[in-house]
Amino acid sequence: MRIRLPKTGAVALLALAGCGAPAVESAPWTTETGGARWRVEVADASMRVDPQIVALGPKDVWAFGGRGSDYTVWRPTARHWNGHHWNKVALPGGRIGAVKAAGASAASDVWAVALGGSDSTVLHWNGERWTIDRRLPGFTVTAMDVFSPRDVRVYGTGARAAGAAWTRSANGWSETGLPFRIARTSARSAQDIWALTFENRLYHQDGAGWRPVPLDDVLPAEKRSGREDTRYQLGTITATATGVWITAEGAGGIPSGETDGTRTEPLGPDDLRLSSLLLHGDADGRRWTSESLMGKTGRLSSFGAPIIDADGGIWLIGSTDINATESALAHRTAKGTWTSTRIRASGFSYFEVRALARVPGSPRFLAAGMTDEKGAILSTP
Repeated sequence: MRIRLPKTGAVALLALAGCGAPAVESAPWTTETGGARWRVEVADASMRVDPQIVALGPKDVWAFGGRGSDYTVWRPTARHWNGHHWNKVALPGGRIGAVKAAGASAASDVWAVALGGSDSTVLHWNGERWTIDRRLPGFTVTAMDVFSPRDVRVYGTGARAAGAAWTRSANGWSETGLPFRIARTSARSAQDIWALTFENRLYHQDGAGWRPVPLDDVLPAEKRSGREDTRYQLGTITATATGVWITAEGAGGIPSGETDGTRTEPLGPDDLRLSSLLLHGDADGRRWTSESLMGKTGRLSSFGAPIIDADGGIWLIGSTDINATESALAHRTAKGTWTSTRIRASGFSYFEVRALARVPGSPRFLAAGMTDEKGAILSTP
């Protein structure tokens, strides 16, 4: 089995891209112990680089990533599912980097932002071809929201590492500075956007401006062990008409007595004080509850936002190992019963999910991700 260093000392940073998943109808496909193997739809190394999935319908899905000989020379890639085949679709030439954020308001209005170095490039699909809509020099994209062809928001870090947002309106593109750096968003409308920041805070945009939403009362109090604190990092977010869901992880540094080279046993969750939480707020974000999930889902992924069924069920990316690289699909019914099944696919000894989507109008799940050497797009049976 491969060996990876656990994410100790501090919880991993928030993922650089991705939006919360919308509520979807319940499906008959459910997890069972041992579960069926997932089908490998596409085996492609480009899915190893922060893949993005934009699912518009059973016959209209986009998957984005990056391809290159190493981690410094990547080219953005795009594949499109038409209901029968995954077709490669050429992106405008000369782009360096990988697609770090994507979204759509319709089949003829798909957007993707490629990041190369400290520059970002906004790409647009009009139903027939991809074009470069805007270059953003000195801007590092982290997330985006798409509401219409004339209302697109791209969030990230601008000059002097300050938070910023680029907005496309009927008058073109404009940049606005922000007092925080947005890492993830989930929007119910253009006047109702929820965001997690790299400063580990939750903000809500209600059309009049961004306001902070305190979570101190719902997160467990920090626990001190020796000289180390247990701290919580907000991970992913999904906002629907019925509420807001946020994943969070707690961890402490490795105790100093464990780093002198004398310990022979592997470190476990108890040694690192790992914990996974699911926070749930009402529609206004005023009342919050939390649920501890470490014993139900394993360590949660920092890449896949919760997917909420119309009947109140919840889907998350959990794991079966301390590094959260052996991904599992976890499900909670509306009555609160949890199941979790490791994601397995032919040709992969393990699979680390980096993007999860539910195809609208279908019971089908799509997952994109990687092993240490390979990348792929998987689908449920």
